[in-house]
Amino acid sequence: MNQGQVMDKIMLRLTVVDDYPPVASEGVWAELQPDGLYRIANFPFYSQDVCYDDEVAVQVEADGLKWFRQVGRSSGNSTLRVVFFKAGRERIAEVLERIDALGCRWEGMSQAFFAVNVPASVSLDSVLEYLQACFDQDWLDYESGLLRQ
Repeated sequence: MNQGQVMDKIMLRLTVVDDYPPVASEGVWAELQPDGLYRIANFPFYSQDVCYDDEVAVQVEADGLKWFRQVGRSSGNSTLRVVFFKAGRERIAEVLERIDALGCRWEGMSQAFFAVNVPASVSLDSVLEYLQACFDQDWLDYESGLLRQ
């Protein structure tokens, strides 16, 4: 983090269906911008409302927390989530290296669960095709957070 950056936690409401996701909200770090929007500074693991680098409007609610209201400026990025099956655990490093090589970045929540940011400049189809090939080999499963391509 650059000195002088002010980071705030922005809360995102989640829709829970059949006990997934396992929480009703998640927090992401965001940097206050001069115009009052907050730039999302890490990858959401469950939200389908925002992506990394989006600039969002928030509302401070009675609980004192800053809650996501709407995207003010879209980054054009997309978010995917990947969970590795037991049979694919030895392939994690290989898969993450390939995701890097395709131009994406990822953050891990656990040893087997990762959020992937697909920049607007990267072919989402190429990433999805690769993940589908891994799925077909029973290494992992994946889902979309918010797709913008």
